[in-house]
Amino acid sequence: MVKSSLTPFRQRCPTPTPADHTAQLALAVADEVYLRSLLTDSLPPLAQPHEVGAMAIQVGVPLRDHPQYSIDGVLTFEHIHCVLAGSGPEVPPLPEFQTHTEYQSVTHCHSDLTTLAENVAPSEAVALLTRAGFTSDHIRQILQLPPQAWHHSWWYALGPEGFLTVPFQRHIRSRCFGDGTFTLQFKDDYAQDRPHGFRSQSQAIPVMVHQDSLSFGENLTRLNRARRELNTSQALLMATDLPELEIEGYLRQAVSLSNPRGIQRPLTAHCRLCHRELCPLHGVDASPVMVCRSFLPADAVP
Repeated sequence: MVKSSLTPFRQRCPTPTPADHTAQLALAVADEVYLRSLLTDSLPPLAQPHEVGAMAIQVGVPLRDHPQYSIDGVLTFEHIHCVLAGSGPEVPPLPEFQTHTEYQSVTHCHSDLTTLAENVAPSEAVALLTRAGFTSDHIRQILQLPPQAWHHSWWYALGPEGFLTVPFQRHIRSRCFGDGTFTLQFKDDYAQDRPHGFRSQSQAIPVMVHQDSLSFGENLTRLNRARRELNTSQALLMATDLPELEIEGYLRQAVSLSNPRGIQRPLTAHCRLCHRELCPLHGVDASPVMVCRSFLPADAVP
């Protein structure tokens, strides 16, 4: 009988191996450096280093729709979409414009007014603005604004390449009420694409440990079940060693791999740009190959 990868997963209940237990334990006791590396060093990366804020991991999470199964780990992180100019060494300083026309070109679109926080305690308002990168002086100015006044600041959003390069201007105002609470609101002036949220959004990524006793299709079923549970298109598979064909299969199914041993970078292949002349796909523009251990880019040719 031909073994099909579509065989229902419930027919095979793999017994976790010592390696599986080790990977799960590593997730349970992981520090921030390790968790960050799972996101930024995976293949392909789930996020760039400057996009990752606070992180947390939950291990052995039962599936609501299938309580007999569980996710090895759920990695929740703060996905940063825009940052305050000059708020860190990796963030560009205030943009400079030589003419008023240059300024207008990056601020000609205007967003609607959005409420950032409503009737919050002063300590919560201060904490929120501090996390956004404002200094204590700026926070004091924002919280002491007259009713019709606005605080103006420059921010950077992610550009097409995923880096913080697109400037936009943000206007923030505060309202203080008799009970001592504050309401914070903001609106943006931008060039073309409206900034995505105030600063960041929480994102949950399912993390699965590769089961060697299961086929490619069965492991992928586990991943897809976890993705559906968390309503996300992303997933991370932890594996110590995988055949090249399986690596390419997972990549084509939008699964990121946690640096499995045996993978040698560079992995992202482009046959038209490869200088491995003896390869039958050398120079082929429409090659289906996505990863290749023999990929030889131009800068690697002596």
